Amino acid sequence: MDGRSAAGKSSRLRAVIALTLIGLAAAGCASRPTGDVLIPVASTAEGAKSVSILAATTRQRSEGSEVFFTNGRAHGINYEQYAISLPPSHVAGQIEWPSQAPGNPGKDFVVTSERPLDESGFSVAIAQQLEVKKNQDGNVLVFVHGYNTNYQEAVFRMAQLKADRSYDETTVLFAWPSFGTLTGYLADRESSTYSRDYLEQVLNEIARIPKVKSINLVAHSMGNWLAVETLRQAKLRAKSPFLDKLGNVVLLSPDIDVDVFVSQLDVIGKLKRPIIVALSKNDLALAASQRIAGDISRVGNALVDNPRAQAAIERYDLKVVDLSQVQGGDFLGHSKFIEALPELEHIARNGETGAGGSAPGIFQVDSAGDILAMPLRLGDAMLGH
Repeated sequence: MDGRSAAGKSSRLRAVIALTLIGLAAAGCASRPTGDVLIPVASTAEGAKSVSILAATTRQRSEGSEVFFTNGRAHGINYEQYAISLPPSHVAGQIEWPSQAPGNPGKDFVVTSERPLDESGFSVAIAQQLEVKKNQDGNVLVFVHGYNTNYQEAVFRMAQLKADRSYDETTVLFAWPSFGTLTGYLADRESSTYSRDYLEQVLNEIARIPKVKSINLVAHSMGNWLAVETLRQAKLRAKSPFLDKLGNVVLLSPDIDVDVFVSQLDVIGKLKRPIIVALSKNDLALAASQRIAGDISRVGNALVDNPRAQAAIERYDLKVVDLSQVQGGDFLGHSKFIEALPELEHIARNGETGAGGSAPGIFQVDSAGDILAMPLRLGDAMLGH
C-alpha cells in the first residue's frame, strides 16, 4: 500500500469517526419533528405572534396529501403559503417545538393556515404582501436551508428567523429535498445540485413581479453550494432577470470547497453589493465535511491566521464576519448566525458593524481589506488563485 492510499483511507476513517461522534451527540438531543406539525390548528393563543411564510420546494408531495412532503425530487416546483403562530413565551433564536403534534398554540409553534399554490398564485401572494408592506421598499428575502434538514424543520426555522428579525420583509423559503439524515450527506449534495435550475426559476419568477425592487439571497451550510452555483450559472447565461434585482447575498457557514468557491467567484465577479460570508473556526459540522472532502478547507471554516488575507477579500469583494467567539446556536457550532442575527442584519443594511460591536466576538473585514477589529483568516486560503 503506498503512502497516498494509506493517507486516503486514514482520512476516510477520520470522516467516519467524526460523523459517528456527531451522530451520537445528536442522539442525545430531542427527537426530530414529524410532518404532523404542519397540520393546521383551529385556534391561536392570546399574545401569540403570527408570521406569513411562502415556500417554493423541489420536494415531492406525499401521495394523496397536500400537507406533507417527502425527500423525493419533484420534476418541477411546488408552492405553499403558511401562517405560523409563535407562542407568547417565544424566546428569540428558539423554536418551541410541539411535544405532541400538531401542537398547543399557547406554548408551541403551530401552523394556523396552509394552502398549496400554483406558480401564478405564488407571484400574486408576493405582490399582495408587498402591497401591505409599502414602506419596506419592495424587498423579498429568499432563504435556502442546509444539509440534514427535513421540510418541517426548514419551514419552522424560516418562521423563527422572520419573527426574530427587526426588519419585516416578504419572506420565501426555498426548500430542496434534503434526506434529513446524518448519513445522507452525499445524497444531499446531489439533491442540492439537482435544484439549481429550479432556484434560478424561482428567483426569476420573483424578479418579474413589478412590485419587487430587491431580492436578498441568504443561504446556510450546504444551501450555499446551491445558492452560489445558481449565481454562477445565471452569470454564465447572462440573461436571468433576477440579477438586476439582486440585493444582498449572505452566505452563512458555507459548506463549499475553498478552491471551488474561488472558481465560482471568478465567474460571478463583483456584484452590486459585496457578498457577506459568516464563518467560524470551531464549526464541528464543517470539520466533518472537510474530512469527507479529503481535508480540503470549507469556506465556512477556512481560518488561517495571516494578514495577507486582505488581498483576497479585496479581490473577490467580500465582507467577512467571524463568529468564532459567539456562543449559542446548535451543539455543533454550525448555526451561530441565529444568535448573531441582529449584527448580520446591520452589516447587510449598513455595510458596517454596530457601534462598539453589538454582538461580542463578531468581527468584520470589508471589501477594501480594511481590518475593522482583528486580522481576517479566510482570504489567505483563497490567495494565489
